[in-house]
Amino acid sequence: MKDYWWNSNGPLNALHSFNPLRVSFIINGLTNMKKIKTKNIGTRQSLENIKILDVGCGGGVLTEALARLDSHVTGIDPSKELITIANDHAKFLRNKNIKYLNESIEEHVTSNTESYDAIVTSEVLEHVSNKYGFLTNCVDCLKPGGSLFITTPNRTIFSWLSVKVIGETFDFIPKGTHEWEKFICPHELQSILEINCKCDTISINGLSYNPFTNRWSWTDSTDVSYAIHAVKNT
Repeated sequence: MKDYWWNSNGPLNALHSFNPLRVSFIINGLTNMKKIKTKNIGTRQSLENIKILDVGCGGGVLTEALARLDSHVTGIDPSKELITIANDHAKFLRNKNIKYLNESIEEHVTSNTESYDAIVTSEVLEHVSNKYGFLTNCVDCLKPGGSLFITTPNRTIFSWLSVKVIGETFDFIPKGTHEWEKFICPHELQSILEINCKCDTISINGLSYNPFTNRWSWTDSTDVSYAIHAVKNT
């Protein structure tokens, strides 16, 4: 299982190749919100002293990337096996500003309200049944003015073809990974965040993945996948 998560040429190669885009998305968002010190922009200390929660961190692929930029990052996941994998791999990190907890966001929020400068939940929301409850708990963990970063597939015929048909047929994605009915459209997600969670939407950007080159890029179209940055009202 460890090799499954941390083999960048293995079944999760798309997740690994997604990291540069995800990290830049978070850095740019926090820079625009003036949360990053000017002297740190573009350096290996870009996220210095920023407290981040990675919800549904899995084996820690994104969590570690954020820790390497000097953030104080906590990764949570309800899977004990995945947290063990994440902890084992984090032993090789130079900086020790990373922590993993085997718990859900529902458990974490009980003792961590308004604790984080930023919360990331990347490629997680499409697996969640109760999206309203999940997002509410995420936002409750944010400090006022804090940023929420989400990446997730859209619920369209294009995402169904891309993820379920092409992705699983050609083994770019392990079969059974996704239930298309659980995908959420950008306007639905924006509505929950703004009306129910009292957030302001800062940006919605389309994402494109080429499985043949294993490369991610930004696109004007949100038909297949997208990233959203929202900020909790002060």
